[in-house]
Amino acid sequence: MPEIQSGRGEPRLLLVYCGGTFGMRSSDAGLVVGEDLESELTALMRAASLRRGAPFAWALAMPDRIIDSAAADHGTALEIADLIRDRCREAEQQERPFDGAVVVHGTDTLAHSAAQTAFALADLTISIVFTGAQRPLGVDGTDAERNFMDACDAALDRVGSGVSIAFGGRVLPAVRAVKRSSERDDAFAARRPLESASAALPAETRAAIAGAAGAPGPQVGMLTAVPGLPSTLMRAALEAFPDGLVLECYGAGTAPFATSETLAVLRDAAERGTPILAVTRCEDGAVDLPRYAVGAALHEIGVIGGADLTAEAAIAKLRALRRAGYSGERLRALLQRNLIGEQRALDAS
Repeated sequence: MPEIQSGRGEPRLLLVYCGGTFGMRSSDAGLVVGEDLESELTALMRAASLRRGAPFAWALAMPDRIIDSAAADHGTALEIADLIRDRCREAEQQERPFDGAVVVHGTDTLAHSAAQTAFALADLTISIVFTGAQRPLGVDGTDAERNFMDACDAALDRVGSGVSIAFGGRVLPAVRAVKRSSERDDAFAARRPLESASAALPAETRAAIAGAAGAPGPQVGMLTAVPGLPSTLMRAALEAFPDGLVLECYGAGTAPFATSETLAVLRDAAERGTPILAVTRCEDGAVDLPRYAVGAALHEIGVIGGADLTAEAAIAKLRALRRAGYSGERLRALLQRNLIGEQRALDAS
């Protein structure tokens, strides 16, 4: 792991480079991922130190695969989280702990990876900041350098732990953020407020999440409600995602899933132990399954109400808890509880 030190006693920052538009280069086939970015990152770190007016030490870590983030799979975000955990553990053992971490990531799945990292590293006590770019480093009008500087400042200056996203001049909570634009500099938004951290992660859950580091990523995914969605598609989704399925519903949790055929498919999956979590596609408001008859039918067969979780946070939370070994009623209870500020505290639904 390359490391630059300016002196003892200075802040230390972990930099994780994962790929994405930030370091891409032009090719005949379009933009492709740049893997050898060490010199550019070193220059950026020096510029960040000068801008801050105070030196800091830093170390670079990279996952095994440097990718366009559109190529992320079930385990990609967890591999990033495990890499951060491993490097932080090594630094602690050397009595040179990191004060923060910056993760450079592609924008397409940045919100997914940031939310996943927030749950997978909920037991750590450093600030972790994800960033990226809409236009590659070095091209006219690039936003890469500004986002990188803002991420370094946020990682070193923010008090306390947690995962956030620095992008377009703003710092957003990872468990509330979504990508809203493929063109604008302020590509991400957090339309739902971060909830109180008073509902702390239970100690046994914190330990279970930490103990699951290194385990494979559970096969968790999402199916979005559209008019006329057939039961065959629901069956296929449950076969593809046997460890958990998020249903992105209309409004308060209504969906075209209340036909006898689809309900039978869902009931069979729930009885097999596949957790099914309902969220709303609305920008505001929360799921309340019993409000309407179609939602009540889902509730009756065991679908879990996901309050006002974003789709990204819902997938991340379900995957993290499944990797930690949770199932059944204990999993249901944790999914309906605000653990790290990701959802509004509601009555179980």
